[in-house]
Amino acid sequence: MKAGIIGLPSAGKTTVFNAISGGSAEVHAFAATGQSAPNLAVVPVPDTRQDWLTGLYKPKKTTPATLELVDVAGVMPGQAKKEGLAGDMLANLRQVDALVHVVRDFADEALPHSAGSVDPKRDANQLEEELIIADLIVVEKRLAKIDGDIQRKKGPEKNQLEAEKELLMRFFNRLSNGGALRDEPVSEEEHKLIRGYTFLSAKPILIVSNIGESAIAEAEKNGSTTGATSDLIKFCGKAEMDIAQMSPDEQGEYLGMLGIKQPARAKLIKGIYSLLDLIAFFTVGEDEVKAWTISRGTIAQEAARKIHSDIARGFIRAEVVSFDVLKEHGSWNAAKDKGLVRLEGKEYVVQDGDCVNFRFAV
Repeated sequence: MKAGIIGLPSAGKTTVFNAISGGSAEVHAFAATGQSAPNLAVVPVPDTRQDWLTGLYKPKKTTPATLELVDVAGVMPGQAKKEGLAGDMLANLRQVDALVHVVRDFADEALPHSAGSVDPKRDANQLEEELIIADLIVVEKRLAKIDGDIQRKKGPEKNQLEAEKELLMRFFNRLSNGGALRDEPVSEEEHKLIRGYTFLSAKPILIVSNIGESAIAEAEKNGSTTGATSDLIKFCGKAEMDIAQMSPDEQGEYLGMLGIKQPARAKLIKGIYSLLDLIAFFTVGEDEVKAWTISRGTIAQEAARKIHSDIARGFIRAEVVSFDVLKEHGSWNAAKDKGLVRLEGKEYVVQDGDCVNFRFAV
């Protein structure tokens, strides 16, 4: 799972990146040094269920689910139309599964906004427009060549190219009217036609409203600083970056001064995780308690493949108990004695928080 952090210059992207990762990447490096290489980090996905399971099994190793972060340079308004987004930026963003758009929602005289004023809605719309234009350029280039390809092909290959052209014309119409491709309904068969395109405006996006420290208490009161909706979360990058780099004792004192109970970092990470409609199941034991990331709706045999292809190939049954049941009864054996550990087949749809032991033979 990989998320790309994007935004206009001076929005606080790298500050948010440091807050999530606990890192110390140079905050103004892109602007001050012309840096083009992205900042990269792999961060664990916090999960209190896994914490409890670790306390129960006391394993030799605990392995959480992880999130990869890619922090790219800021995008100037109008950049996609004038000169195109930088090739290295496009290459990095096309590889991510989701976009985290950091929008500036704080005033700072020492860091003037490039537009001369702070307007989160305007900035969000401007960057969305850049993504749409970048995709429109790709579609236009392909449509300019596809008729020639169609004329050279016959049979099924020709039919496939004609279907691709029809889909790209739909995309062209939406993009030309300022619409993002994530809002365009696409069937499973159509997805196959455009698998190699990795359109930016088709990727799910989470808007992070980067607020100032003075706005934290109000956001906390309204329940928005530490809670994500489907596409928006308020987050104070500066304060959260400072918190991430403090000792636990220092964190407690600082949180008290800010008037909040806990850092918002974990909620933001979980917000990105949920944006992709991902869930976690666990394998547990004295050797290791591990969280495995899968898409919601994944069947048991495919979940087994995440662990090892041999387990999927030799799948017999899955022993399953939900985390809530396991916690309620205190142990796997206690739940089993109550008849609450189920035997499920290949087509069982794995649920978030399932603890699973796969039976297989190769």
